[in-house]
Parts: sequence; structure tokens; C-alpha cells
Amino acid sequence: MLKMLGLGLAICASSIAISAELVTQPTPMITSDTSVIAALQTSAAMHLTAIEHYSTLAEHLDRWGYSQLGEKYRADAEEERGHFKKCVERLEFYDVSPVLTHPAPSWPRHDFAGILVANMQLEQKTAIAERANILASRAVGDELSALVFAELLEGSEESIKDIQAVQSMIKQIGLDNYLADKI
Repeated sequence: MLKMLGLGLAICASSIAISAELVTQPTPMITSDTSVIAALQTSAAMHLTAIEHYSTLAEHLDRWGYSQLGEKYRADAEEERGHFKKCVERLEFYDVSPVLTHPAPSWPRHDFAGILVANMQLEQKTAIAERANILASRAVGDELSALVFAELLEGSEESIKDIQAVQSMIKQIGLDNYLADKI
């Protein structure tokens, strides 16, 4: 059994070895272009905004009496937490702390059609950024970050499709009928 002590003293069960090497803090083995780090920070900020957006929306809709919609937006917030985690893990890979400032979420109260518009704007803005982040990562040869951004883009594009489907359904059956089914 080998143990490292203090300034590089290694003690082994069968022998003792002393090293003159100083023990230093671990250094990142991989470096990335600053544009990829900036892209990861931007993506992390967007996902923090989305977490707050969907979490507060869930509470509002629950209080408004639409428990199914509250559950749906709670699940969306949880998915955004997973996306944020992927950004943080990638930043950690590069030994960079996430910047935790982000824009506050904004959606209209007591206006579900307006809420859908706000959700669409949030998801479209995120999708545009993720597409740019994929290109920025590939431009500097960082395919692993590009793959993370591609996965995040897939989530945003799926959300956009879901919002479009709800808007289409409301157009067909009316807002009141749609909401009556979500109590």
C-alpha cells in the first residue's frame, strides 16, 4: 500500500522512498479556446434562466388551478437543471467555475397564450445560441463541447415543437377548452 505525505514522501509496506519533488495542486490537463469557455458560460446562464422561468411558471399555474400544466413545467425545469449540469460539468473539465449571473425570467401572468409566446422566445433564443456554440466549438477543434451543445440544442428544438403543438391545438379547440382539460 502506497501513501503520499506532505512534500512527496512515499511510504510503502516493504520499503521507504523519499522524493525531492514538491507536491503541487492539480493543474488542468486540457485547455480550451476562450470562445468555448464563453459559450459554455452563456449556455449555463441561459439554462439558469430557464430553470427559474419554468419553476416559477409551475407555481403560478398550480395556484391558478392548472395542476397538469404545473407538473409539466416542473418537469421542464428539471430537464433544464440537467442541461445546466452538463454545462457545469464541461466547465469543470476545463477547471473553470461557472458564472452564476443570468437574466431574470419574464412571462405574463394570467395569460396562457402570452406564456406560450414567452416560452417560445426563451427556447428559440437558446436554440440560436446552441447552434452558434456548436460552430464555435468545432471551429477550434473541440468536438466534445460541440457534442454537449448538440445535445442541448436537441432539447430546445424538442421544446419548440411541443410549444408549436400546443399553439396548434389551441387554435383548433380554443384556449378555454385546452385549459379546461389541464385542471
